Amino acid sequence: MNRNQQVARIVFALGMMSVGILALVYGYSVLLFQPIPAWFPWPEGLGYASGILMLGTGAGLLFERAVRLSTRILLPFLLIWVLSRVPVVVAAPLTEISWFAVGEIAALAAGALVLFTRHAGLRAGSKLEMATREHGMRVARILFALSLPTFGLSHFFQFAARTVSLVPPWLPFPTAWAYLTGAGQIAAGLGVLLSIYPRLAATAEAAMLSLFTLLVWVPAVVNRPAIRSNWVEFLFSGALAGAARVVAESIPAKESAKPDR
Repeated sequence: MNRNQQVARIVFALGMMSVGILALVYGYSVLLFQPIPAWFPWPEGLGYASGILMLGTGAGLLFERAVRLSTRILLPFLLIWVLSRVPVVVAAPLTEISWFAVGEIAALAAGALVLFTRHAGLRAGSKLEMATREHGMRVARILFALSLPTFGLSHFFQFAARTVSLVPPWLPFPTAWAYLTGAGQIAAGLGVLLSIYPRLAATAEAAMLSLFTLLVWVPAVVNRPAIRSNWVEFLFSGALAGAARVVAESIPAKESAKPDR
């Protein structure tokens, strides 16, 4: 693993720790997009347990001795989290925010899958080890690529007006910036999916998410720290930027710029 990959892992680890802190502070409501069933016992425990898991596994990713165990725990958790949001899409398939709800967690899972493939240390020759070795990185890229259009489309549908309002006031033509960044995220997803400059596309997405974090959400939490949604968006945005960087660093620099045939 080279230095850039190590830095990407650290950024992703810090992002997962931040999301874990969110769950510990605000509870299970930051995890779900629909009300938790009334029959579910002690829903607060779900938030606390999830927060502890993300905080612990994120911290584990920072240390070589703990990274193997951390990836083995974090990836299944994130995949379950993705599946928990699928009913939102089933209930409202024509509502873009439903797809965004799945896409944001799927992007985190893609970053975790890259790290799982690289660090899980599965038993050589096992079916899971062979499947992960042969297909893990490719599946992670596809999962990440399919997530990005859900981010970009949110700039054009339900969140369009809000996205425009979030453009820093010192930038002219805020509507144009909102549409441009949305189109850029869709293009980045297609680039990764179709292997058209895939590393550049993933790197550009990581850069965009990092800029959103710094230019939009840092001022938001500084100016209005009492608003919970600002903290949620700020910390999730940073975690997604880390996941994008992990995926970008998993793509060989000399990979063909032409789509696979």
